[in-house]
Amino acid sequence: MIPELKLKDAERIVRITMILILVTAGTSKLFSQGGFFEYYSQLFQGDLRINLAPFLVNLYLKATPFIEVFLGLALLSNKYKIFAVYGWFVFMLSLLFGHYILQEWSSVNQMLDYIFLGLLCFILPNHSSWFSRDNAN
Repeated sequence: MIPELKLKDAERIVRITMILILVTAGTSKLFSQGGFFEYYSQLFQGDLRINLAPFLVNLYLKATPFIEVFLGLALLSNKYKIFAVYGWFVFMLSLLFGHYILQEWSSVNQMLDYIFLGLLCFILPNHSSWFSRDNAN
C-alpha cells in the first residue's frame, strides 16, 4: 500500500504539470499575434468530412487561450480543484474532437495522455496547502 503522503505529493506534481501545460499554452497563443487563430481557422475551412460553422470555430479559437489560462489558474485552488479538473476534461475532449474533425489521428491518440493526466489529478488526494506537506498519519 502506498502511503497517503506520497499520493498527495504525486497529486501535487500532476497538478503543477497540468497548470504549466495550460498557462504556457494559453499565454503562447495570446502572444502569437494572431498566428494560432489564423492557422487553425484556415484548417477548419478545408475539405473535411465534418464541417462546422466558421463563426463557431472562430469563437472557440478566440476563447481557447483564455480558457487555458483560466483553467490553469483555477487548478491552483484546492477549493475549486474538482471543478477545474472537470473543466480540464471538457476542454481536452473538445480539443480531441477538433483534432478528430481535422483528421489528425496521431493528435487524437496523443490527447488520451491529457485525459489520463486529469484522471490522476481527479483520483489522487491533495495536500491541504500548496506550501506545506500534511503530516503523515
